[in-house]
Amino acid sequence: MSQLNADSCYIFTDTETTGLDINFSQIIQIGSLLTDESLNQENSQDIGCQLLPWIVPSPEAYLVHKKVESLRDDSMSHYEMMRLLRSTWLEWSKGRNPVYITYNGHRFDEELFRRQFFWNLLPLYITNTLGASRLDMLSTLQLVANFFPDSLNLPIFDEGAISMKLTDWSDANSIEIENAHDALADCVQMHEIAKLILEKASPVWRASIKGSSKTGNLEILQSDPFAMIGEVVRRKKFTYPVTYCGQNPKMNNEVAVADLYFDPDQLDDLTDAELLEQIGNSGTAIRKVRINKSLPVMASDQIPDVEKFLDIPYDQLVERAHKVRENIKLQTRVSELLASNQVNYPPPKHLEQTVYSGFPSDADDLWMERFHTLPWEERSKVLDGFEDTRYKELAERLVCVNNPESVSAETFERYQNFLNQRLYDKGPWPSLEKTLDKTRSMLIEAKGEQKEILEQLEKNLVKKSEFN
Repeated sequence: MSQLNADSCYIFTDTETTGLDINFSQIIQIGSLLTDESLNQENSQDIGCQLLPWIVPSPEAYLVHKKVESLRDDSMSHYEMMRLLRSTWLEWSKGRNPVYITYNGHRFDEELFRRQFFWNLLPLYITNTLGASRLDMLSTLQLVANFFPDSLNLPIFDEGAISMKLTDWSDANSIEIENAHDALADCVQMHEIAKLILEKASPVWRASIKGSSKTGNLEILQSDPFAMIGEVVRRKKFTYPVTYCGQNPKMNNEVAVADLYFDPDQLDDLTDAELLEQIGNSGTAIRKVRINKSLPVMASDQIPDVEKFLDIPYDQLVERAHKVRENIKLQTRVSELLASNQVNYPPPKHLEQTVYSGFPSDADDLWMERFHTLPWEERSKVLDGFEDTRYKELAERLVCVNNPESVSAETFERYQNFLNQRLYDKGPWPSLEKTLDKTRSMLIEAKGEQKEILEQLEKNLVKKSEFN
């Protein structure tokens, strides 16, 4: 639900982390940059925190981002950082509809934010509720590369390969980067590239902002006469004319679009089994897309000289698009097939993986609010109030980290067993023993700054190993 008659603002944001696993890595730095609708900067924030006791950091990650301050005990706690982040974002967007902008964020940063708000008993969906929407600029640059290739300098390498690395786009367009692989520096890069797109490829920027919401994406896919998808896959460009042809009634984020390079007349003659074979993620007559994520898609009439990007005549595509949109029977069949063939994933095994396993009850929402208002020494008194065992366990972890002397012996023993599990048991999380061995192996040939980083990391890992 948007705030009526409210202006928009843009919040560029990026993270640095202990690793690449969205469930078991920890955010250790968050950069955010606030602008108005015209991309004029208004504010920025750069915050970091210390490692949680059960998190085993990757030496490769630390050699890239160099955030050794997170290895010190005097840094801000993870809980404090996530609460500060949330309060800042809410303050910045007060009275406005914020668009949260990341780079490859739908797969990584956004998922990390949700999980780590979850870890800290904070509302998950700040970036797509109460008027907020979210944009992944990776999709924006795919549109630029495909349909506005002369507007920006493309980072093209051997045999026409197009890099989709943010730093390569910055280099190609003479955007000076200070302190690369820093969360706030990456926000600055996104902001500078966004300004270039707004100036030189404004239809792409408008389409991206519209596609930052589910309703906007759906409207683009339903565009008359048709929409264009422009992807960069394995450094190669691919374009597809598409139009809407169904939506999963059980999961309305899943929408089907017909690839208009396929003759839609042939779809009516297919059996349900044959039609299902034509519904896939790529290379099929009907493609599944998720409208709750940024898509590299825009209306065909917003692309200058769109005919040069087409493999068959424009008028033929217009005719095919009209047939699909008028074919209610086909849309109904596709929608029903989407609903009846949803993938059922196995239930999650570990608490961090249960972030989408149900919303909190009204009672638990109130209990969380109370938890946050109490002084740490009193929070142990409300642990048993949670109805959902997930929130009770998360609350126990928080109190044991931030005020261990206030919990019962039984609670602290449970916490210690959890630490032992994460540090010493085999699981989907990094192994302490293997990581320590790898760090020491890397130290043998390391020099200068890299050696200093690895030495500090080794010290942190040894300290964790002494826990047992």
